[in-house]
Amino acid sequence: LIPAQHVTPFVRGNKNDKNDCMAIYEASRRPNIRFVPVKTEQQQAVLILHRMRERVLTSRTACINQTRSLLLEFGIHIPKAYSIFKRTIHELLSEIIQPVIRLMLLEVHEELEGYDKRIRLLDSLFRQSNAQNSSAEIMQSILGVGPIIASAFSASIDKGQAFKSAKDFSVWLGITPKQYASGETNRLSGITKRGDCYLRKQLIHGARTVVNHAHKKDDDLNRWITALKQRRGVNKAVVATAHRLARLMWILLQKNEFYRPMSNNTVKQNA
Repeated sequence: LIPAQHVTPFVRGNKNDKNDCMAIYEASRRPNIRFVPVKTEQQQAVLILHRMRERVLTSRTACINQTRSLLLEFGIHIPKAYSIFKRTIHELLSEIIQPVIRLMLLEVHEELEGYDKRIRLLDSLFRQSNAQNSSAEIMQSILGVGPIIASAFSASIDKGQAFKSAKDFSVWLGITPKQYASGETNRLSGITKRGDCYLRKQLIHGARTVVNHAHKKDDDLNRWITALKQRRGVNKAVVATAHRLARLMWILLQKNEFYRPMSNNTVKQNA
């Protein structure tokens, strides 16, 4: 398969099957065109579960935001954190007497319970799928990579065979700096944010967990993260850690090895 955006520049004339066929042929002969491997039915099925989970999370967030805004009109402020929100709703049910507000809170409480039940079910399906997938098990051995991240990446890239190097993989994820170079000018800015935004989001969430707990561990990778966090701040350290985890993920998949914390500065040599 060839990405459609790479074929479009070769289309000449009007839109018809003949011109489309010629454009696909021209694009396929270009040396730098990256082809997309065809996913198996199992990979597509797992990705469907991820889309379902995202839809449930979106609906749950919409429910929380609407409830917070409605209660704010009555002077009741609830923090955004989900655990605090759910606990506060439970407490308000025993305090509020106004029938309409109480009815709303009861419905919200039941709705949230339904969302949580569906999320737990999907998470259990991810764990079952990962147990039968060697790539997912390798990824789960890496810091910050849990069942959801491992499942999403294994279903999307399998063993990463479509990429020639760890660098190509991180570029595809969109977690490398944008470059503007002309003559002697060479500027690097924020990350490109290309590729699959869902994979990038999940990896950065996992990297943030690693950064938050890096000071508790003493291996080379966590010492590097702690020093970077002190030097450049939390958010830049999170993105840099996600970049490092992505490269590490690809390397381990190619070697078919599980992650082992390294010392004596070997992390820098292998990354």
